[in-house]
Amino acid sequence: MRVLGALVPVLAASLLAGCMADGNESIAEAISPTAYQEDAHCKSLLLKPGELVYAQCRLAMSQIYLKNYNARKSAIEAELGQPISSTFEQALRADAFCNYDESMKVAPNSFDDAVAANLAYANCEQTRAAIEQEIRALGRDPMTFTMAEQPTVMRHNLQTIQDTKDVINGIG
Repeated sequence: MRVLGALVPVLAASLLAGCMADGNESIAEAISPTAYQEDAHCKSLLLKPGELVYAQCRLAMSQIYLKNYNARKSAIEAELGQPISSTFEQALRADAFCNYDESMKVAPNSFDDAVAANLAYANCEQTRAAIEQEIRALGRDPMTFTMAEQPTVMRHNLQTIQDTKDVINGIG
């Protein structure tokens, strides 16, 4: 009886989510309290679902770029054992935005997400160089740092590409 009692709210939410979702929405979006607000806001700017600028608007509202930046900053500070300087923070923020922006730009036309993520990463060589300069100033090897951080950046790029495609295709 306890198991059934615990399942009732879950089943009810699932059934309601199914009623709220149309053929183009994910269930997670259907029950997300902010998804409709994000959609309405972007449409109020006369942006149309299916277009890159609409996807950029929706993803900006969900703050993916800031989440990726904060994750990278926390990992770097943990590795260094100290907070990063303001110049390091500016370089990191610029690189996080560059990767986010480049990933969104390549997403609509990519046939292979991994190739697109690598292209976005390659397009951010200048911002990455600024981070490497900050690492060098700390007496650390910039190439070792870059190679260690690359999987995290690539994972963020891949997720941004998939999120962009989902929004453009009406899934997210």
